[in-house]
Amino acid sequence: MKVCAGRSHSGQGVNVIIDRVVKWLLPRENRFFVYLDNISKSVSEASDIFAEFRAAKGPEDFKKIAESLRRKEHDTDELAHLLYEELDKTFVTPIDREDLHALTSALDDVIDLMESSAGQIVLYKLPRLTEPMKELIRVGQESAKEICKCIPLLQDLGKSDEIQVHVIRVNSLENEGDKIYRKALEQLFDTTIDPIELVREKEILDALEASIDATEDVMDLIRSVVVKNG
Repeated sequence: MKVCAGRSHSGQGVNVIIDRVVKWLLPRENRFFVYLDNISKSVSEASDIFAEFRAAKGPEDFKKIAESLRRKEHDTDELAHLLYEELDKTFVTPIDREDLHALTSALDDVIDLMESSAGQIVLYKLPRLTEPMKELIRVGQESAKEICKCIPLLQDLGKSDEIQVHVIRVNSLENEGDKIYRKALEQLFDTTIDPIELVREKEILDALEASIDATEDVMDLIRSVVVKNG
């Protein structure tokens, strides 16, 4: 869910405390990195919640995980809202304001797509996850962890080589996800007779693959920031 004018109450207390500490301790131009770091950590935590689907036993577990992920998504919206508010009030930013906005939005997209995938698993009443689905979730989690490691490095763009390691790693994971996705589709169309089951599994595979693509979009933006400011 994209951030809009209204605020969710979920997690608001913690996020208000973060906002006050940041404003008290740091110069305005450095606050953006703290907000981005907290958003990336939230993405990583969301991926851990999402990964619980791999061990879940069935629909009741799926519902609980999806609800937890929905709450985390709302909390992340709050963090993004704080950054957008600060961006509106700041004339000089450490990197281009367009890049800060795009990066925040891209991080938000990662959680949005994880939450959307979880919602589809519940909506389609999937009795179990297939092995390819579990593997796609694993790839998405590993990609989210790379993002969380990479975002703090933006405070020192002299660490471009270290940043590039994480960019390449996510690119490799995205390629792995593509292979899992294509193989799963091939198997699905080869073996599934029931058209409803085919559509149901394909929709979920599509959603999971899109959530992995979103992590690569974040890294593409990071790579662009490094090039522009290097």
